[in-house]
Amino acid sequence: MIKKWKQLMLAASFAALSSLLPVQAVQAEQLKLSGSTLREWNNGAQVDTHMDKNGSIQIQTSTEGLKKGYYSAYIYELRNRDWTSYGALTFSIRNESEMTLPFNVVITRADQSSLTVADKRNVIVVPKATKEATLVHPTAGLIELEPGFVGQIRIPFSSLMVQDKAKTAGQVKLGKITGWGITTTTTENAKLNLRVGNIKPVSRKEAAAENELTTLQITGEERMVKPEAGEAIAQYEVHSSSSKGIPNASFQLDSPVQGASITPDGLLTLQTAVQPESLIIHALVDGKWNLTYPVILDRSTAMNVQEKDGTKRAIPSPDQVTKVVNPADPLMKPWMVWLIRIALSAAGILTLVAYWLWRKGRNTPRAQQRRARRAQRRARRPFSM
Repeated sequence: MIKKWKQLMLAASFAALSSLLPVQAVQAEQLKLSGSTLREWNNGAQVDTHMDKNGSIQIQTSTEGLKKGYYSAYIYELRNRDWTSYGALTFSIRNESEMTLPFNVVITRADQSSLTVADKRNVIVVPKATKEATLVHPTAGLIELEPGFVGQIRIPFSSLMVQDKAKTAGQVKLGKITGWGITTTTTENAKLNLRVGNIKPVSRKEAAAENELTTLQITGEERMVKPEAGEAIAQYEVHSSSSKGIPNASFQLDSPVQGASITPDGLLTLQTAVQPESLIIHALVDGKWNLTYPVILDRSTAMNVQEKDGTKRAIPSPDQVTKVVNPADPLMKPWMVWLIRIALSAAGILTLVAYWLWRKGRNTPRAQQRRARRAQRRARRPFSM
């Protein structure tokens, strides 16, 4: 999947370099797009693009009827510009598809390199409905927007990397560019319909704070086992490799979950009553930036472990344990316990007395004489042994 759109970016880069238009400095206002500079590329998908009078781009792609696989489409503007003084790119986007929109941004520099958002770097997604700024990062090279999403995307340039060079993330400089665009990748039998507009570059000064957020991530257990007894706990934190100090974050679950809870400082607790297969942790950083972190909840395998004879190794629950005696049984009364102790003591004393009397009877003169006569008779027997 990643290989497909990477090939797409490379092809677009070479196409953009063929432009001989002069370099133009972009003003801090909406980019004026032109249908004559708009280009498209695909590796099998059907692509249809057009611009409206407001400068918005309507993009439709389809992979219906194609063989099983991944198909990419790249819609880009072929135009030389100078983005030296900018630190971010912002645009509005509307996902009019019935499926999740997987996309990324590609910027082609004059040095023949293509830049795209790195998997471990954040972009800022601001839904129009909530106005809440959420930090998200690509998965397998693609940012995902839910069906019906309407809002703004902000791409801090510190989130960009040189294509195929993850170590360059956060270190690239744009300078002169020969084009920029949006790429999508889907499987077969998929249709996408999106609209992009209100495209603006943001100055370095204005984008400075946002560029500090690109490495902000929640860290902690990605998978947890549902407890069969007691509870399971895990600690979550917000970490950033670029911002100064420890970010101030407040944690909560994205929605209430029976049997699960998390403290504001990130301690997640699972009880035996927890039922869902997954949950989402939500962190609000500095009272402004939202982070989400999915956690998969696995069923415990302890109940399935058995000895060679088939006996389960799992600790049984109280309702599975057979009751040997009842506390209300007469045998469990204190007086019965003492009665048993007295009876056992008496039996021991009687046994000792009987043994003492038996030993005493063996040592009398008469008993000694009987033993002596028996020994003499055995001695007179022929062939006695």
